[in-house]
Amino acid sequence: MTSPTAAATSYRRDALLVAVARMAPLGVQLLATPLVLDRLGDSAYAAWALMMTTINLLLTADLGVVGIMQRYHGIARGQQDARLGGRITASVLLVLAGLLVTVVALGPWISRGVLAVVDVPDAVRADAALLFRHAGTLAVLQLVALAFSSYLAAHSRFVAVAVQSLAARAVLAGGIAWALLTDQGLPGLLLASFADAGVAVLLGVVLCRQHLLREVRRPTDRAQTRELWAYSWRNQLSALGFVAQRELDVVIAGVMLSTAALASVSAAAPLVAAACLAPTVLLTPVFTSLSVQAGRDPAGLAAAGASAERGWLRLVLPFGALALGVLPFAATAWLGPEVSAITPLAALLAAGFVVTLAGNARAVVVRAAGRPGIETRSYVVYAAVKIVAGVALAVVGGMLGLAAAGILASVAALVVLVRGSRGLVAPGSGVGPRELLRALALAAGTGALSFVVSRAVDGRWTTLVCLVVVAGAGAAVAAVPVLRARRAA
Repeated sequence: MTSPTAAATSYRRDALLVAVARMAPLGVQLLATPLVLDRLGDSAYAAWALMMTTINLLLTADLGVVGIMQRYHGIARGQQDARLGGRITASVLLVLAGLLVTVVALGPWISRGVLAVVDVPDAVRADAALLFRHAGTLAVLQLVALAFSSYLAAHSRFVAVAVQSLAARAVLAGGIAWALLTDQGLPGLLLASFADAGVAVLLGVVLCRQHLLREVRRPTDRAQTRELWAYSWRNQLSALGFVAQRELDVVIAGVMLSTAALASVSAAAPLVAAACLAPTVLLTPVFTSLSVQAGRDPAGLAAAGASAERGWLRLVLPFGALALGVLPFAATAWLGPEVSAITPLAALLAAGFVVTLAGNARAVVVRAAGRPGIETRSYVVYAAVKIVAGVALAVVGGMLGLAAAGILASVAALVVLVRGSRGLVAPGSGVGPRELLRALALAAGTGALSFVVSRAVDGRWTTLVCLVVVAGAGAAVAAVPVLRARRAA
């Protein structure tokens, strides 16, 4: 039997590897943001950001196949059924192949549809049309790569997951640098994206070659297919909700607000979402273990889920406090004077994403239990509140009103998720008022220090370094009660 210390060490290592793999694409995009803004201008950047948003939206049009890879391969592991794993992979790859053919054929219509609802300046309209025409193809290629990555994660091969992601993202970073340095513009950025997707798929095939050659023979049988795709469709709806949560601000801004406001939202929203939702990647090993638990001993899933949620909340409370206190000022320093009103915009966006973050462990539990419909309902509520309140508040308060609507939507979605999953998580998985008060104090303290730094320090990089110091000091303060509790135990 694995000791608790060894298990904790293994989880920390796996979580770190997943974090590196999952955050690498966002990291490259965010690091490229000020460079693209400086080199290509607001209009071209807005088109590029909208292409990335379109890809993120189309990434959800996978019929749920990527989401089921990790859960059902985990169940196959728990049941020690290698044939089931091979059949799952075969079914997923068949669906993705059909989806790839479809989006390639629909590329021109996708491009026209995006340009029909988004106001793109004439100077970049032709290049923007080229980007959107290939957005679907890029999305499905990334889905194929993610399917292989999900197989690797389900088998706890997290080093391979990190290798696949980092190698592809290194190609993407090099391609973006080449496009900007040689003035290739938006077509150059498109080529960089294709190189990234191609390398990710190729590495996925190489890393999964033994599984593909030895175990993948035929698709699932009729009974397995019914169960698989019933889960798949429900998981698909949850995936749509997750992406909508991240991307609705950019979409609504593109339809309702001016080009300047769209540039601000397009620059701030991905940055804030990536920073605030970053800890979510740490739940990937948890999802693997809970899926294996569901295959081996479903009766113990509620207790395992409660333990996972307790640990999650103790992590995300101080993290959320630091995000609210430091991130708005860091975003302002990072994005620079090219975009306006970033500090209040980032603060409002961060508040909504932090509320969402609190429920992510419970969402993983309901997915592992085969009940993604609960999570889907919460996202439906989120999207409905966000669209209705976002449109209304955008009319009244512009991009700040749009961002504020995210807080209302996140609270509503969290309530629906918690109420719907009561029977799936054992009682006693929450945190007490003392932890909440500590988090509020941490947010207020780091926020005050960050404000002073932003006013007193000159220079983008100097300000960012000082804000990193503030965040580190806040993290050290937050770690004190945790260390005391461990020593007492």
